[in-house]
Amino acid sequence: MNNSPSDQDKRRTFCKVCIGGFTVASAGAVTYPVVTFMGQPVHFSANKPLEVPLEELTVGQAHYAEFQGQQIILLMTEKGPVVLKASCPHLGCNVIWNAADSIFHCPCHGAVFDDSGAVVSGPVSKELAQLPFEIKDGKLIVT
Repeated sequence: MNNSPSDQDKRRTFCKVCIGGFTVASAGAVTYPVVTFMGQPVHFSANKPLEVPLEELTVGQAHYAEFQGQQIILLMTEKGPVVLKASCPHLGCNVIWNAADSIFHCPCHGAVFDDSGAVVSGPVSKELAQLPFEIKDGKLIVT
């Protein structure tokens, strides 16, 4: 009697190994992103101020920056610097600065804000939120 596996048994074993390998690989491909997403988030110092040298701010030019997990706008106007949250109070879209007209425009619904964040037109009733800042040693410091 011949104890060696037949070609059919070898094929079955090969298919079982392949299916098992693909199952493990698929489970890993799904599990890894879920586990890394659920892992501990990176902690940022919420109390760390944002410092920008005043010479980097040009009158009429808006500078977008990230501060405590949100987009903010640093704008030097004729009257002095202004620091605003970039998100529109209506739908939360980031407003876009139009330097030619000195206005902020919301691309989501057409709201318009002036250079201080006050409402000019559109379906929004609240102005852009201003953030506190100070000027010290030639730097604008957002706290």
